Amino acid sequence: MRIIIVGGGIGGICAALALREHGIDSIVLEQAKALKEVGAGVQIAANGALVLRRLGLEKGLDAMSVKPVSLEYRDMESGKPMVSWPTGQKSTELYGAPLYNVHRADLIEMLASALPQECIKFNARCATIGQSEDGAWVKLESGEIIHGDAIVGADGIHSVVRETLYGPAEASFANLLVWRALIPAERIKDCNLEERGNYWVGPGRSIVSYWVRPKKLYSFLASVPATEVHRESWADSGDVNDLLRSFHGAEPRVQRMLESIDSAFITGMYYRDPLTRWTEGRITLMGDSAHAMVPYLAQGACQAIEDAWVLARCLARHGANAINGGLLEYEDRRRPRTTRVQAAARSMVKLVHEADQGRINARNGRWKGMARIDPLGQTTWSFCWGYDVIQAADEPSGNVLGLAATREGAKMQRPESQRAFDLWKNAFSQEDVARGYDGMREAYDRLLLTNFPAPPTMQVTPIEMGGVACLRVGAKHRRPGSTVLHFHGGAYVIGSAQGSVEYAGRLAEAVDGECITVAYRLAPEHPYPAAIDDAINAYRGLLDSGIAASDIFLSGESSGGGLAVALAISLRHAGLPQPAGIVAACPFADLTLSSDSLTQFHGDDPAANRDMLSYLASSYFQGHEPTDPLVSPVFGDLHGLAPMFLGVATNEVLFNDTTRLAAHAKAAGVDVTVKTVDDSVHVFPVFSFLPEAREFVDEFAAWARLRQRGAIRQSVAA
Repeated sequence: MRIIIVGGGIGGICAALALREHGIDSIVLEQAKALKEVGAGVQIAANGALVLRRLGLEKGLDAMSVKPVSLEYRDMESGKPMVSWPTGQKSTELYGAPLYNVHRADLIEMLASALPQECIKFNARCATIGQSEDGAWVKLESGEIIHGDAIVGADGIHSVVRETLYGPAEASFANLLVWRALIPAERIKDCNLEERGNYWVGPGRSIVSYWVRPKKLYSFLASVPATEVHRESWADSGDVNDLLRSFHGAEPRVQRMLESIDSAFITGMYYRDPLTRWTEGRITLMGDSAHAMVPYLAQGACQAIEDAWVLARCLARHGANAINGGLLEYEDRRRPRTTRVQAAARSMVKLVHEADQGRINARNGRWKGMARIDPLGQTTWSFCWGYDVIQAADEPSGNVLGLAATREGAKMQRPESQRAFDLWKNAFSQEDVARGYDGMREAYDRLLLTNFPAPPTMQVTPIEMGGVACLRVGAKHRRPGSTVLHFHGGAYVIGSAQGSVEYAGRLAEAVDGECITVAYRLAPEHPYPAAIDDAINAYRGLLDSGIAASDIFLSGESSGGGLAVALAISLRHAGLPQPAGIVAACPFADLTLSSDSLTQFHGDDPAANRDMLSYLASSYFQGHEPTDPLVSPVFGDLHGLAPMFLGVATNEVLFNDTTRLAAHAKAAGVDVTVKTVDDSVHVFPVFSFLPEAREFVDEFAAWARLRQRGAIRQSVAA
């Protein structure tokens, strides 16, 4: 085999090195006349460093780079610390290698020097490409034709290879402009800039800075709203006065750093949406040509390095007679992962550049919460940094985790459970994830309202209970049965009363009465205790309306189930009567995320994973203690609570939240019934087409009738 690589950047040269490691010949076509000292800082996390180690290059990287001790986020105006994540030795312990900060030119020179000179052809600008059954070719602008067995487009965000395969397409603009500069050490010696990631965050703007040559050269990257400066080209030098104006009012250390900059490049921040295909015959894409990313997870270079290793491994595995098969396997392994990383990087950009003060406060509160349950930042960084691509490339391709953090090859045993699995897996698009909780809210409601609309036999009426907005769901003619007070799921951040009306209708039928589904306030705008306060007020409203506690059932799914139990604890504290019972489907009862099933079923549950749950849970409790029983009822005193009817799937990440809650409640003398189901999904009762969903509601109906009869006997006896 001889592989033609178009583009001599980090990804292209790493591809040539990885191919050479696997005994495959290649030639890199680079349009520049020679390697030049262009660009600024590059961060190589463990997932990239492990590949360079395998290629025998990590020692060279270590010698020329800086290993930051931590990543420090500070407030732009005050300089006060906001969040800190350890790197350095701690990163090595967690992920197998430290985080390296290096000058891009130094890195490329090191990579290129590891290749024989004849493997890189400079001044080789690609004009056209083509392929046949027997091979592929690149015609240069000079007229020379380079022949090979396959072509790899590693030519960046403006890729000629990608445009040839799939036509022209504009890159997406992130509405931010980026200033880049390199600062000699002597200019900033009084700034006290330690060997850390020194980051500052302000309204709509940020600074990312770090040493790239030990005690010699400092990298500076600043992002500002696109409306502040009118330049887009990388080749443009910006007016430093514009830069100073954009950061007027920043803390003194930032001001001194800015004043040390003589010149800076300015460019638009661009990205590309994931392609549905990377490969056509003998031609494929890698790096920014396939998945251009915004620079906020230190993954642009690392994902290209991962691509390089998997490309070489797959071509070596398939051999010269099955090149297309090797390229397709490479794409199958890489496209799901890079799509997930792209979305996460965009969501980080949105998070860091919030401009509204309320949203800034919510973000800062979330960071406080995450520091409580994840002080090492693993849920933020480990899915990138902790990925061993060398090991993964030799595992079944179905083990790759895609956008939903679910193994691409994961399957259910039954067609109906597979249908529910697929609904969960495809609930959030890349755009939804990139938009943070705004996109996730819209997507979750879209999932529920599209697939589970309000039943025509039920009437849905907006009401207030105790000053809290609710929806009354029940038969068009009021029945004399019980009332279910229901709390929707969504980890206190997403979900809505409207999205739960179909399930609420079935609960109303189960008690031959009505269901009141509560539109409690959502985090991060309304952190704890907003949800529990709304729950208490809604319950008081029911009592004030004349409904007896013995005619009320509390209900919830996922976080709503945890909220229902927390409400029962609050009622006991307040001296209010307990309801007739509590029905909780797959309750999220431990927001410290300490259940073993979170690890056991990671990658198999398309509805939830530790990374997502930590993001959502910390958005709720923020600066509050997550072991508070009104946040995590699994830690509460459950004595005297109403009987519980719990349901959970045995293969979901919150399985142990339910089993721990049940065991704790039983130990406190609570009457607990648990329905477990195999081969199902999180909050399975919501998926009305599942047989186990119908069984759950039917069994709850029978359970509720027993509680109702018991309440009647107690009333008569009294």
